[in-house]
Amino acid sequence: YLLMSAKLVAFSAIVASATAFAPGASFQPRLRTAGVSSVSMKMDKSGKAPVITVFDHRGCQRGTPDKEYRGKKANGPDDEMCIKVQSAKIAVSASTADSVLQQSLSVLYRK
Repeated sequence: YLLMSAKLVAFSAIVASATAFAPGASFQPRLRTAGVSSVSMKMDKSGKAPVITVFDHRGCQRGTPDKEYRGKKANGPDDEMCIKVQSAKIAVSASTADSVLQQSLSVLYRK
């Protein structure tokens, strides 16, 4: 019974790792050349990335009590904190991109 359990756990680990690296719904099969099939992914070329801003107003008096947030209070320090997430276009120059690429490649070649 123990041997069968170990085999089941090992098989589950293999399936889980294969699933983690399997192409998702964003992949579209497409023929690159005649007779050869492959899986390619649509690349987002918009240059947008999530920008997360954390506002912490604990201990800071900002106008009247109900000036900024009108929702239900938590009755704790969380009432004076806020997180804003937005998608913004990130502008990067070609020289910065080349520099990051060179640094990344030098780290990869050291391993």
